[in-house]
Amino acid sequence: MSRLVASVPGATFADGSAADVELWLSDEPVDEESVFVATMVVTDATGRYAVAYSPRRREWSIPGGWREPGESVLECALREVWEETGLRLEPGAVRVFGHEVYTPRSRHGLWPEGGGSMQVFRAMLPVAGPELVASEPDAVDPRWVSAEEFEALAGSRFWWPLVAAAMAEGD
Repeated sequence: MSRLVASVPGATFADGSAADVELWLSDEPVDEESVFVATMVVTDATGRYAVAYSPRRREWSIPGGWREPGESVLECALREVWEETGLRLEPGAVRVFGHEVYTPRSRHGLWPEGGGSMQVFRAMLPVAGPELVASEPDAVDPRWVSAEEFEALAGSRFWWPLVAAAMAEGD
């Protein structure tokens, strides 16, 4: 199953760069070679979401970040969740639920030349809200928030329609 949720022309980023972005709800992973960033929606047993604040991007978001050399896409997502929340997740507890495709509009920006994809994963914890602790300065103040609080914090971001689509499908 793969469904285009939204096309966002000219999404802007903290470094002043811009890209056209397609948001896809999909249970199929994209080609690993195209993925430069991985992120993960993590919920606890009560339905709350793990989020952290990014001082660089000046926004609240789900855990995620850039792939390191030699790292698989899933390894990247698991590492980022651990660094930004302190949660150690098992690979078997994680599944793909979407991706974003970036086509740069500007020559500068953090993405690879020509653009690429961000793979989005999903994990549902069987317990209620374990303590969250960030170990990296690029994500601070991790916390558990309700769906309503999450939307209040991030609902205006270009990527929000993908998270909202997953929520609507009870994902």
